[in-house]
Amino acid sequence: MKTEWDYTDRAHTYDQRADYSPEAITKLLEQTGCSPEKPVADIGAGTGKLTKMLLDNKLTVRAVEPNDNMRMYGVSNTSNGSVTWTEGVGENTRLDDSCVYAAFFGSSFNVVDQVKTLDEVSRIVVPNGWFGCMWNHRDVEDPIQKEIEDIIKSFIPNYDYGLRRQDPTSVIESHDHFAQVKHIEERFLAPMKKTDIVDAWKSHDTLYRQSNGKFDDIINKISECLNADEYLVPYFTRVWFAKVNPCRLVDY
Repeated sequence: MKTEWDYTDRAHTYDQRADYSPEAITKLLEQTGCSPEKPVADIGAGTGKLTKMLLDNKLTVRAVEPNDNMRMYGVSNTSNGSVTWTEGVGENTRLDDSCVYAAFFGSSFNVVDQVKTLDEVSRIVVPNGWFGCMWNHRDVEDPIQKEIEDIIKSFIPNYDYGLRRQDPTSVIESHDHFAQVKHIEERFLAPMKKTDIVDAWKSHDTLYRQSNGKFDDIINKISECLNADEYLVPYFTRVWFAKVNPCRLVDY
């Protein structure tokens, strides 16, 4: 079971992306009432970036990832945690009905059919459980990030970040099975070596898909503009979350 977004050739650099803000994850878990006795799902779990943070909070995780290479790294990265890895996609996770308290999407809700995925979430999450999606967004007002944006647009004038930078509130709230959406935003600085920044861009499938054969040239130009060995890269972790089936009785 695969998706049109193929990270096979980018899996080996995906771990160089910045982690999510710990403060944002803590707030999410507190506000949703997640606790060790309530299993959660990480859908589109990739190499385990979010899964590891959920495990650090003592949660039991059902990690679902369609790409074999990404899942291979994810299994290795989380080998000591209370996690099971399976193949599936957002629209068809292959998880049992009402088997998790919350379903989270770390940088993956933008690569699915969102309505069908919300249907699936309402199936696998217990009544009054939770849905949550999140992304890390670079602060493009930062001078270095502005320069990188200019490089990208010099090659791809109509470059589009797509759904990963769009507010998903309307699609969530228009679905019958979800309550009012809540939002968390935390700004943070990620210490990153130049090589890590370049590798993080190599993992960027949104850029690759629009590069029209110029992906390596873009990556080389980004590398050339980075004159220091280490940087503090400014990010926002942005989270949207909502209660599932709020009118049904809690069975946890």
